[in-house]
Amino acid sequence: MGKLFGTFGVRGIVGEEVTPDLAYNLGLALATHLNGEGKVTVGYDTRTSNVMLEHAIVSGLTAGGCDATRLGMVPTPVLSFGIKHFSCDAGIVITASHNPPEYNGFKFWDEEGAGFVREREREIEELFEKGGELKNWDEFGRAVKADALSPYLDSLADRVPEIDQELKVVVDCANGAGSVATPEILSRLGCKVIAMNSQPDGSFPGRLPEPTPEHIQELVKTVKSTDADLGIAHDGDGDRTIIVDENGEILSGDRVFALVALHYLRGMENPRIITTVATSSVLDDVAEQLGGEVVRTRVGEPDIISEYRENDGDLGGEENGGVIFPDWLLCRDGVMTAIQFVEYISQTGEKVSEVNKTLPEYHQFKKKTDCPDKLKPKVLDDLAKKFEHYNPDRTDGVRVVLEDGWFIVRPSGTEPIFRCFSEAQTEERAEELVEEGMQALEESISKLK
Repeated sequence: MGKLFGTFGVRGIVGEEVTPDLAYNLGLALATHLNGEGKVTVGYDTRTSNVMLEHAIVSGLTAGGCDATRLGMVPTPVLSFGIKHFSCDAGIVITASHNPPEYNGFKFWDEEGAGFVREREREIEELFEKGGELKNWDEFGRAVKADALSPYLDSLADRVPEIDQELKVVVDCANGAGSVATPEILSRLGCKVIAMNSQPDGSFPGRLPEPTPEHIQELVKTVKSTDADLGIAHDGDGDRTIIVDENGEILSGDRVFALVALHYLRGMENPRIITTVATSSVLDDVAEQLGGEVVRTRVGEPDIISEYRENDGDLGGEENGGVIFPDWLLCRDGVMTAIQFVEYISQTGEKVSEVNKTLPEYHQFKKKTDCPDKLKPKVLDDLAKKFEHYNPDRTDGVRVVLEDGWFIVRPSGTEPIFRCFSEAQTEERAEELVEEGMQALEESISKLK
């Protein structure tokens, strides 16, 4: 990772790492990268710092000669859609995705609506360090407001004209950007929608924006108390989807991805699913059912997109419930994921719990621990030596695959922490594997401090 860019984009605490000066200089760097011309879409989620940062980054863009198309508050996939809809040369979304409210950040997008590849991120960092080129007064760009949300929703509705049966769906948008999209499109498609935490509010009063099991317990209760068919949970910028079944059981992001893949890729010859080294083996099971294959990359949306562009693919996604539909948009789209899942349930006529049981059962554990960023490379090398007898996968972090499960230890690209994920077909074994990984990790960090 670079000094500024993490797993995907620039992110940090507002007033510390993320400031108006940072936003202005990033905007100026992007304008310079684009040779001081062209159009850039700018959007943001619901965070309280977004208007401030939008003004700053638009100032940098226009000072560097680019025109800015301001979309206002939109889900991240709407920003991606808007780039192509308005024939722009790049885009910026101001969001910290699933992070707590004190965080914010910036994701950069190319003319096809995909996140910048690593090489372009490095170029932006270099220009940021050098300082971008400020244009003369008569060469400044201009800023205009535009609506990308309406055409985005219309295009989605055209792809799924109507859900076959009326389903009662509880939608929890975490007071984030999905609030303006998912409840409306599901209602338009014929679902009976109960919206919760769907009033845009950057302090996230309903729950924290990451849709983890502990954060979406109110959604679980609401699904059960209203006899709903399912629940849908988004993160802060609407690019992830987690599902709750009719009994209040939470489906992990991996399983949401897998079930959507079964639906979306059905009938396709030799489908190619692109995912990361941290995603469940259930994707391999689905690929086998479909007669296709799974390709694994480093963690991060840009790496999935790079693999797609180099070698093609039919569906992409991550373990967090972010699914990429390349024939729709080259970014994770939580709204589209929700629609595809609901359409699948409607067409099968089965309950979510019944559809979920068609997949093999896996158990997962996820833990994390603090680690200074400067120690991360040394810790990884130390872990690789500890587990060298397993011939670990070093695609991203250290991934150890055993006959009865696997675990991966990898550093966060956005926070000073390490994460350890494990998976096995029994809960007991999955817990043993995560403890093995965490013990080795904590020993390495302690030794190298």
